[in-house]
Amino acid sequence: MNGDRLARLAVLFGSLSLVSFGGGNTVVPAMHHEAVTSQHWLTDRQFADLFALAQAAPGPSSLIVALIGFAAAGIAGAVVATLAMLAPSCTVMFGTCRAWDRLRASPWHTAIERGLAPVTVGLVFATALTITRAADHGPAGYALTALATLLLVRTSVSPLIVMAAAAALGLLGLV
Repeated sequence: MNGDRLARLAVLFGSLSLVSFGGGNTVVPAMHHEAVTSQHWLTDRQFADLFALAQAAPGPSSLIVALIGFAAAGIAGAVVATLAMLAPSCTVMFGTCRAWDRLRASPWHTAIERGLAPVTVGLVFATALTITRAADHGPAGYALTALATLLLVRTSVSPLIVMAAAAALGLLGLV
């Protein structure tokens, strides 16, 4: 049973590693689909909580991978998921960086950069939508998400203050 889960984690995160343009957060919708809908390792709420924890913790945003792996198969799952998410993309990136400077004068260089930018923006938007759907179950949650988004986009309020205020509303049971 655990070996099967470890293999699923390796395949899932190994494949997501190769399409995570812009960072691990761009493939959160696929992580959510597999971890919640397909494999039932987590509930929507648990996934949203793990995502929030991974974002609040210092370090890379890909910490969610280890948390999903841990939920699915314990410590071994966390290790397998993390290695599967990092090793393929690091290997490809190493080779790509070696060739990238040689393409600097080529029209391919600019075309690749311009083509990947909108893809990355779309993937990040899909992540935001997935997390909003997983975390917000009611008008108060959606209103808080909208308010936090407006504050962060339109003002210079520190994200830490917005997070603390949202956490306080949650602790008070208002959200």
